Amino acid sequence: MNAPTQPAWNDLQATPAFAVLTLDGRKWLVPQAEIRALESLLDIDREVRIPHSVGAVAFAGEWWPVYSLSGELALLPNLPDGRRACPLLDNGMDRFGLVCDQVETLPEPPRRLAVPACMALPDSPIQALVLLKDGLGCVTTTERLAALLAAATENADG
Repeated sequence: MNAPTQPAWNDLQATPAFAVLTLDGRKWLVPQAEIRALESLLDIDREVRIPHSVGAVAFAGEWWPVYSLSGELALLPNLPDGRRACPLLDNGMDRFGLVCDQVETLPEPPRRLAVPACMALPDSPIQALVLLKDGLGCVTTTERLAALLAAATENADG
């Protein structure tokens, strides 16, 4: 029996370094190369907003929308207490900020585990799992998060 192929999984196998974004205690890993900058929450201009964002950060001559997500990646209308940092994510096509409780780098690439079939949904942002010293982490990418944000804002408008 052939296992289903996951092209995104193969792309992530070659990614050498990840950053861990903590949201409500949940750990989300994104490729470190996709973090363009790490901003303070004080840098967020709450007057410069697009629908469903919590504000924007001026960086590299443009405004980057900033979003707030729960640990389950549900769109939040505000900044929860405990959020401390705002990584600016950029994969060359998608650019946005995400308010997080904490952002840290992993000293070495984690061993990634395939997503169990019961969790492998076509639109899921989860591409792999990793065992961290303090629990389970979910691997995703800026592209997957951007798709999730686009779907969430579309559903919120509908």
